[in-house]
Amino acid sequence: MMREVVTTPDAPASTSPVALGTRGGGMVFVSGQMPRDPATGLIPPDGAEQARLSMQHCLAILKAAGSGPDKVLMAWVYVTDLAVKPAVNAVFRDTFGDRPVARNMVAVSDIGDAALVEISLIALA
Repeated sequence: MMREVVTTPDAPASTSPVALGTRGGGMVFVSGQMPRDPATGLIPPDGAEQARLSMQHCLAILKAAGSGPDKVLMAWVYVTDLAVKPAVNAVFRDTFGDRPVARNMVAVSDIGDAALVEISLIALA
């Protein structure tokens, strides 16, 4: 199976060294991204803003791969505090509307003090 790395300069700045996804086998895999606030260069302290920026980042990679939110099949959400779940749910509603997207939310506690929300997506290419 041929795989292609997908990048875009249009994604919000990320704490990851590169903003990328992988396209292959009719699918696009977007790795989890904890983006920085474009205005300050810092990770926003607000979980809702983190979720919004992380989703924007993932959607920019999908767009560069020729995919979009209507083709998302599955999402993984990593959080350090489950209290941010309502904010994450709001971002998913804003992005996907009433269309249910399979989601797995994982609570972790050892990925850094500032990191709260990180979203990964799998979509059809």
